[in-house]
Amino acid sequence: MVQPIIAVSIASGVVLFVAAPLLIALVRWHPERGTIDRLTPFAALSFVLWTALLTWALFGKRDDSVIAHYVVRLRERRLLSLIVGGLVVVGAIGSALTFLR
Repeated sequence: MVQPIIAVSIASGVVLFVAAPLLIALVRWHPERGTIDRLTPFAALSFVLWTALLTWALFGKRDDSVIAHYVVRLRERRLLSLIVGGLVVVGAIGSALTFLR
């Protein structure tokens, strides 16, 4: 039987691991921290998306006009949620295929 303290420690570690891109973006006052905030729960389902968010939060410039340009265009066309959802589905399918083999 798992001791409660161990279970709480593991759960806390997983939450901090998944929330790392958001925490980094908040500390750095990243201009797209709101977007990173909304995408972080989805990232728990897709390691690829989590890696992309972490990279964006760590290395994205505060005036990163290239990423901002695409995010704004996707928001205007209301495609951002669809694309993020697609990435999550592709990540989930890839993970499922890996575990089913």
